Amino acid sequence: MTVFGFPAAGGSASHFTRWRRWLPAGVAVQPVELPGHGARRQEPAIDDWPRLVAAGCDAVRDRLSGPYALAGHSFGALLAYEVAATLARTGPAPELVIAAGRNGPTTGLAHRPLHALDDDRLIESLGRLGGTPAEVLAEPALMRLALPVLRTDLRLAETYARPPRAALGCPILAVVGRHDRMADAAGALAWQQETVERFDLTVVDGGHFILDHPQVIDAVTARMTELLRRVGRPGAGTTNG
Repeated sequence: MTVFGFPAAGGSASHFTRWRRWLPAGVAVQPVELPGHGARRQEPAIDDWPRLVAAGCDAVRDRLSGPYALAGHSFGALLAYEVAATLARTGPAPELVIAAGRNGPTTGLAHRPLHALDDDRLIESLGRLGGTPAEVLAEPALMRLALPVLRTDLRLAETYARPPRAALGCPILAVVGRHDRMADAAGALAWQQETVERFDLTVVDGGHFILDHPQVIDAVTARMTELLRRVGRPGAGTTNG
């Protein structure tokens, strides 16, 4: 089983490498680094959903070697969902989608849109909402350098509209922080509408950045352990529909 991880707005998918410390044996992690982010920061960021989803699908297919799950944080949760919807049609379909720190695709934002704010107001708003890691906010030069890509991702996330489509045929695990100002439990519950299979919601005692929270670790570990048992049975696994 492989877990492909998609990052938050302006962030690097390398954060998902930390999951290798605790995921069950038999589960590999493949961070999906987007153009303009992390190790690919010298490339121009993709500024429209169709090309971004296509790039995400290509990244998954290129490294696929068996059953897999998609995980995304915040903006990355929407991207993981869109990639899952595309691959459910074209194959191979995922076994699970993990959506962290993001309201469901049919639910409005839990905050006012940020992408059109000037630089100073954007930085101030992100600090107030907890939408950027404290270590990045503490480095003004680094923050200014990250703003163009961050703003591009925020615009995509904040103007996103779910296309008309059927619900996914794979389970969804949604996780959200009780003190998150960019998502909320009621909004995260809307992910239930996006699957005809099992849905789980875990609300943890944290803010926006919860990927390493002990309760998230427990929830993801439990679901991955169950999936490993299921996909190991003859004839098991998600169909492409």
